[in-house]
Amino acid sequence: MQRLSHFPAALILIICAFACKPETDPQEPPVDEDSIILVKDGISQYSIVYSSAKPNASGLGDFIAHSTGVSLPLVLDKAGTSEFEILVGDCSRSECAEVLGDLSGTFGYSARVVGNKLVVVGSDVTWTAFGLRALVKKLTAECLDGQNLTVPRDLEVKQLDNNPQMIARLIRQNYEFSISPVHVLTQAPVGDIYVAQGAAADGKYFYLVMRNSGDGKAVVFKYDIKSKSLVGQSEEFDGGHCNDMTYDDFRNQVIVAHGQSQGKILTPLDAETLAVQPNITIPVGSGAITFNASRSSYAISQGASTFYVTDRDFKVQLSGKRSDSTGYTAQGMGSDDSYVYFPMSGSKDNILVVYDWEGHFISTITVPLAIESESMFYTAGRYYVAFYEGSKTGGSIYEIKPVHYYTYSR
Repeated sequence: MQRLSHFPAALILIICAFACKPETDPQEPPVDEDSIILVKDGISQYSIVYSSAKPNASGLGDFIAHSTGVSLPLVLDKAGTSEFEILVGDCSRSECAEVLGDLSGTFGYSARVVGNKLVVVGSDVTWTAFGLRALVKKLTAECLDGQNLTVPRDLEVKQLDNNPQMIARLIRQNYEFSISPVHVLTQAPVGDIYVAQGAAADGKYFYLVMRNSGDGKAVVFKYDIKSKSLVGQSEEFDGGHCNDMTYDDFRNQVIVAHGQSQGKILTPLDAETLAVQPNITIPVGSGAITFNASRSSYAISQGASTFYVTDRDFKVQLSGKRSDSTGYTAQGMGSDDSYVYFPMSGSKDNILVVYDWEGHFISTITVPLAIESESMFYTAGRYYVAFYEGSKTGGSIYEIKPVHYYTYSR
């Protein structure tokens, strides 16, 4: 038998290089200064962490599973923290708070790498879904190498929008969504003024008109949007049935539509002082009214049957009929740049009937509240509906938040 000492020294070194090489943990992600490696060769240590909107996390998980063949676990953020996480939505991790700061208090989403974590967060659940859609598009185009998924540390996917008009955006893009009502404020009765009717806003203030049970006596209440505090109220005036109200940016007025038998009468009030101005007579009946500044137009309707668009001096530009037949009770109306929305009240819930500004019926949206809706408006990036809650409670305003989740489509 030959002794090992008789082998050439170079050969001994080669044998040791193979036989003595320490085994590496195949589960450990490679360290890379320029990127994080989410999946490599069918292996990943990453999990997807979420707070409450599990469907968004599931949508991202479906994309990764389809693209790499690896299914990442979905983990609630209440679980212990790991070094290797994909954070979805406004979870409790400090990394989520850091990326949420990219939004500067406005609407939108941001996705980027923080440490070894990929973070995508939006100003709400729906914006997170939009962020995921944009992130997946970028990952598909730039980060997939076969079934390996590597994300550069300088990745940035971001969008900010001060005027998102999200319900209109969801309708245009044919995305499924639901409505989540969130209570904002309640105006209690003041003497015999307790029937809540029209409502409007100017970006800084809410305006809510309430009347007595017999019509003919009304008050407009003004609330600060941020603090939800009452900052003023008008003197009593005759607003008829006060069926609806809107805010006119050009005149800086809130305009009350009398409705009922006084459908051609409007009462404007100075938005700053709430001083009552002389009545305006218009050429068409109005039980519902909305003004859109970008179009410089009013939309007007009465009795769930008519549909008018006028210029800002109430000259009729479009005259038509409503084609929907819902069985719900017609109330006021609101609008954004794309659509006009009619709140309709029912015994078990409310709906918003949607038309475009050309008078075409678009869709119906369910608002899951059984309170009687009265008016609707869009302001400062959010949609609201005003309700009448009864003689003892008065009127309330709810934000109606559109809820949309990201789903991955192959």
